[in-house]
Amino acid sequence: MARETLHVNPRVPGRLRQLDGLRGLAAFAVFLSHALGFAFISNTVVGRAVEFPLLRPLWDGAPAVTLFFVLSGFVLTLPYTGPTAKSIDALPFLIRRVFRLYPAYWAAIAIALALRELVFAPQAFAGLTPWANGLWRLPITAKTLLEHFAMIAPGMQTDAIDPVIWSLVTEMKVSLVFPAVLFVVGKTRRPVYAGAILAVLAACDIFFHVLGLFVIFFAGAFLAKYRQSIVEALGRSRAIRILLGCGGYLLYGSAWIFGFLPVEALRYTTAAGATIFVALFLASGSLERFGTLTPIEFLGDVSYSFYLIHLPMLLAIFSVLYPRTHSPWLCAMAGLVSSLLASWVLFKIVELPGQRLGRALSKKRMSW
Repeated sequence: MARETLHVNPRVPGRLRQLDGLRGLAAFAVFLSHALGFAFISNTVVGRAVEFPLLRPLWDGAPAVTLFFVLSGFVLTLPYTGPTAKSIDALPFLIRRVFRLYPAYWAAIAIALALRELVFAPQAFAGLTPWANGLWRLPITAKTLLEHFAMIAPGMQTDAIDPVIWSLVTEMKVSLVFPAVLFVVGKTRRPVYAGAILAVLAACDIFFHVLGLFVIFFAGAFLAKYRQSIVEALGRSRAIRILLGCGGYLLYGSAWIFGFLPVEALRYTTAAGATIFVALFLASGSLERFGTLTPIEFLGDVSYSFYLIHLPMLLAIFSVLYPRTHSPWLCAMAGLVSSLLASWVLFKIVELPGQRLGRALSKKRMSW
């Protein structure tokens, strides 16, 4: 039985609620990777547990960002595929993307700069990891500020203010050429041709070191195009979904589970696992219900702001609390609470108004 009766989030038209939840879980994994990265815990019981290869993917930020990219490729393509597909108008699309990405991004950059100037204390990080001690050490110049304002300025040092923004730079660059991506997806009539396109992109990455990240976005885009047949196939057997989920998890965590794999292969194994996760969240009723649980849905709502703000908040919290408590766990918990609160505020007063303004301006442009 097909499961194309997918629930749509009424607060965000056209967004699938369980995929919002999946994005929230990925954002939480990124938070865990950074929070655990502040302190040396390898020789502790907790450290040995979180370093266990089969558990490590649950808090590894790198595959979580790959999952973001697959989800972006999927949700951006979704309105332009299927029986109710609409044609894309490039300028209105770009207006919506700018107002989706930039307002919260600018707000997070401003908050990070304020926390760095007013709260950050480098001496507070003595005894923490080299990674933690290397953060917020680059000088802030007028050039740095101008580059960050533009987001996609060439040569921008993304580590200077809020290191996580490197993925936003990629998102925006893909957005600029997304109509071309959609054209290719629209002209791909059979899944075997989609596989050939992904293979060509992979070859360009391996041999010429170009277009590598496009493999990930195209994987999500093709999943959107062929979602109905995929969902129907997966919906027939719970056993197949379970087996595929296990295989997808192994691929998603292949950097830790299969340590022998060359680095060049990890982009594709991780993207394959992330694509399987998205497909299963569409096809499985259990995962759909899990993804729409109230706490998970809340994480999904604030996931973008949470992703942007959590590392500056952790740096500020560790600056204040760690010298007084010497407890990375207390600092991490305080960082989580403060990041969730800040991201909820950003979601309400920056993200949502920005999205509404972007939709209004894009509609005005289409009426010209």
